[in-house]
Amino acid sequence: MDITGVKSINTSIYTAKNDTKKTDSKSSDSEKTEDKAQNLGTDKFVKSTESNTEPSTYKPTKQKLSTDEIAALKENEQNSKAELIKKFINDTISNQNKLLGKSTESGVPGMSKTTSDLLTKIFGSIENAYPPLATTPEGAQKAISEGGPYSVNAVADRIMTMAKALAGDDPNKLQQMRTAVEKGFKEAGFDFKKATNSDLPQICQDTCKEVMRRFDELQSKASSTNDTTKSDTKDSKDSK
Repeated sequence: MDITGVKSINTSIYTAKNDTKKTDSKSSDSEKTEDKAQNLGTDKFVKSTESNTEPSTYKPTKQKLSTDEIAALKENEQNSKAELIKKFINDTISNQNKLLGKSTESGVPGMSKTTSDLLTKIFGSIENAYPPLATTPEGAQKAISEGGPYSVNAVADRIMTMAKALAGDDPNKLQQMRTAVEKGFKEAGFDFKKATNSDLPQICQDTCKEVMRRFDELQSKASSTNDTTKSDTKDSKDSK
């Protein structure tokens, strides 16, 4: 047999088989592409509408407070202020008595951060609201004497400073502060009598009288200013 002929036959067979495989491979790839194209062709694009679209974020609805609710909030706020000044008076009177050697209460009382911040805002510091107590008999006597931090005028100054800061320019709130101050002194007297079976020392009673005198003066001035304002308003309307 001619070797050259055998080689030629084998080579042609191999080439034919190889070409067939390549053709089959291309055909398969083509079919896959067509199938994929057909599958894609079945997909449908649906445009969303507002009716089936959920909002991405929740926006709470603001609700207005009723007149009664607003009034209740203001009343609670005013009651809190009244309680604050009553406690301030009780603590301050207690410090006066401690300087007299007639009280077993501690000096500066414990307080919340809210109270501490408010007192700091009104007086500049806690030390200004509650001056440190003297530790010697001589220092104690000086503290309650005229010009001392716990004298009648000094304590009255601090009480009125707080009352005016809490009441502002509102005559009604000023009267509420006066009522709270009166109750504060009464409660201080009640606590003192319960502990010692005696009335408040004279310096405390004098302090109360001085504070009430200042309230009289302040409220009389506020009333006169209010009357003048009303009169000016009336005259202005009449002139028109």
